[in-house]
Amino acid sequence: MKVASNSQKNTNLMTRPAGILWLLFAVPVSAQVTQQHEKSYSARIDSTIVVTSGKYADPSLLKQVFLGNNYRKEWGTQVKLPVFHLSRSGLTIVELGGGQQTKSLELKDAKGRSWALRTIDKDVTPALPKPLRRTVAHLVVQDMVSAAHPYAPLTVAHLAKAARIPAPDPVFYYVAPDRAFGPYEHLFAGTVCMLEEREPTPDGTDTDNTEDMLENFLEKPRQRVLQEAVFRARLLDMLVADWDRHADQWRWGSRDSAGLTYLYAIPRDRDQAFFRSGGLLVKMARYLAAPHFQGFTRKPNDLKKLNYKSWRFDRLFLNELDRADWEEGIRSFQAALTDEVITEAVNRMPPEIAAIRGPFITSTLKTRRDGLVRQAMKYYRFLSHEVEVVGSEGSDYFEVEGDKGQLRVSVYTLEASGDKGKKVYERTFRKKETNRIRLAGLGGNDRFVIKKGTDTNIRIELSGSGGSDQYEVEGKAPVSVRDEEQAGKGKAPETVVLR
Repeated sequence: MKVASNSQKNTNLMTRPAGILWLLFAVPVSAQVTQQHEKSYSARIDSTIVVTSGKYADPSLLKQVFLGNNYRKEWGTQVKLPVFHLSRSGLTIVELGGGQQTKSLELKDAKGRSWALRTIDKDVTPALPKPLRRTVAHLVVQDMVSAAHPYAPLTVAHLAKAARIPAPDPVFYYVAPDRAFGPYEHLFAGTVCMLEEREPTPDGTDTDNTEDMLENFLEKPRQRVLQEAVFRARLLDMLVADWDRHADQWRWGSRDSAGLTYLYAIPRDRDQAFFRSGGLLVKMARYLAAPHFQGFTRKPNDLKKLNYKSWRFDRLFLNELDRADWEEGIRSFQAALTDEVITEAVNRMPPEIAAIRGPFITSTLKTRRDGLVRQAMKYYRFLSHEVEVVGSEGSDYFEVEGDKGQLRVSVYTLEASGDKGKKVYERTFRKKETNRIRLAGLGGNDRFVIKKGTDTNIRIELSGSGGSDQYEVEGKAPVSVRDEEQAGKGKAPETVVLR
């Protein structure tokens, strides 16, 4: 391991290139594909009047006080829906999927496109420990499903399209009994489900889940996540108060350009959009154990708490965006979601459902949209206080330069010659926003360079792993160096502090 030191003022900071490549292919086509399928199928379907679920109607006074009124009317109101007949749809079963609470059936059409038929109501039983099943706790957890709006996915899909966010565009059906379901008939027959495309990419290509994407991302250095696109999708989450946005709720598409692979996010599973409950138990949980139960209120008062389950996701996939990127992204998002767009989105719900609370949802969306800059920038400051920049399992070149006001961090692929290759990351940090930056190499022979002339008070942690890493600290900065290879040889990680 090499450590060098020197200093020289250098304030020639480059600005990070904007992710305008996103605009070249982020044209939502999922809505068109779904509409085409619906049109081809509509000639062979009928309609019926059904209740989405009768589980949550007519709550007792005690239930209203402790669990809330929630969206019980929406769940229990009769609606007119088209009827889905699997044997007439042209779709064939691939496999059963879904999570612990929602059942999902993967289907495929004649052109090879994948579709998902998902139940709207949930059964929380599989998600509970066996000792809690068939208990009061079980009844409480099941009843809290009513705090989620059953038809929210229809509204969110329209908002996503307006904001240029690739996302499924579901159609709601009543599923008729059909022997074509085989062993799965009892799971879907007689229920309300939504049918949506599983791979809503602009070019019809396959997608990866987050785990597979990260594995490929770390193995292949020449990849960049289009963080501006992730940010737009996350703004939509905040707008609709969807707190359940962990890593499993995303798919990832890719597009190659100029020697790099660009990865873009596709949000899915909008089960908790418009979450709202005035019950005492939810209020207690919000203060004691579940801060993300902020609810769909007129003002997004605490996005840090609402996003509690997404902190790790946001720290990883929004770490390249600075203050200007956030402010520009919010304004662009607000401009895309006009009053007309919001009204149209809410009216995509069945008219029987929109009549119940449609005006409230419409006005609340407009108010939350208008207050996004102030509230989202608070969340930006929280994420920016400490930032981690992770390299790949290959060889990376980390470069730091700047002065007391600003610090620019760039990451490149490292060529066999030891020179910088393709740039895969760049961000300029400000001292008044950021206290600590951790640069982590995950494998290969990484090179960390604090350039000559750098003079900053931002704490910098350099972390190597597994290779013959080089550390060149030539500027003035509070730097700590930890190298796992050195530690594995029984040597204490070397720490360098230059002021």
